[in-house]
Order: sequence, then structure tokens, then C-alpha cells
Amino acid sequence: MAFSGSILVLAMAVVVKSVLFTFFERRLPRLRAAWRMFLGNVLTSFVGLLVAGMIASSADIWIAGVPLVFFLCWLPSRRLVKAAPPAWLRRISPVFLAVILTVGLLASCILFGLGQVAIYADRLALYWIIKLVAIFLALFASVTLTTVWEEWVIWRLSSRPERTFFTSVLRTNLYVLVLVMAVPAALILPKRLKSPDFLASRANAAVGHATASSQ
Repeated sequence: MAFSGSILVLAMAVVVKSVLFTFFERRLPRLRAAWRMFLGNVLTSFVGLLVAGMIASSADIWIAGVPLVFFLCWLPSRRLVKAAPPAWLRRISPVFLAVILTVGLLASCILFGLGQVAIYADRLALYWIIKLVAIFLALFASVTLTTVWEEWVIWRLSSRPERTFFTSVLRTNLYVLVLVMAVPAALILPKRLKSPDFLASRANAAVGHATASSQ
């Protein structure tokens, strides 16, 4: 249930992102813009599923997954430091930027695991503190990585290498992020408000964690 629910939300998010990008990026024909955004989401979805799988995986998966996550962060980081609008980004090493993104993603995985331990230990205040920090790190790393990856794909398919698409891609991701967070929150918030410890059932919580991780 958790996996199928995450895939459904992911598919809906990809469709919405492809449509929104056609409105934000007017320099490209709409069909071409939608198709390129879709291809960019194929790559970022792979990264999201990889990180989500690492949250509940064995040590062997972590050993193989960490170098892969770093490599996937390093590729778009080279593009980001060369073409990103803020001038200060161009003074940062792509390797250093890739390390920051990798550490952010891995830290969110570890904190999500610690949050589950806090639940079973009946440390609810600690659970919510850990969860909020984990969500912040995960959103920062995933939105940054998603934006630079999708911009990189769209740029690679563009016939004009001098163009940059960071602004329109970032706007698209932020709009979809708010939508993806608002809809599940509206569905689960009434159940949590009725709960004495502000926790929904464990089955609903598992679905929520899986959906957030895949995004």
C-alpha cells in the first residue's frame, strides 16, 4: 500500500510539473518543454526511489548507494557552479557542493530511522523534533538536487547551450512541492488531531513516510 501510494503521487507530481513548466518556460514550445521536463523527472525519480530504499535497507545497500548518490549529485553540481544565476555559487567546488547534497540526503535517511526508534521508545517530543529536522534536510537536498538535475537534462537537450532554465525549473518544483505537501496534510491532519498523542495509526504513518521519501 505504501509503495503503490507513493508511485501514484509521484506520477501525478510528474504530470503536474510537466504542465506547469510549459507555462513558466515560454522560450520553448509547450510540447517540447513538457517532454524535456518529463525526461528530467525520470532521472530525479530514480534518485528519489534510491534514497527512499536506503532508509529501510541493509548496510550492503548503503555501501553501494552512498557512492552512487554522490556521483548523481556531482554531475549536476558541475553545471550548477558554472551557470547558476548567483555569482557566489560559481566560487564553490562541484565536489564540495556534491558532498553537501549527499550528506543532506544521508542525514535525512538516518534521522527518519531515529524517529522510528523514538516512537517505539514512547519519546514523542523527541520524535517530532527529529522528524522536523529530517524533513527540512530532506526537502533542502531533494529540491536542490531535483532542480539542478532537471535543468541539466533540459539544457542538454537544448540547441542553445547559452540558455539557462534554473528559474523556471525552480518555480515549477516549489509549486509542486507545496501541492504535494498540502494534499496529504489535508487528508491526515484530521486523524492526527483526533489522536491524543497527535499520531495517526502506524499504517497511515508508514504510507506518509513512504510518500515523502519518494519525493
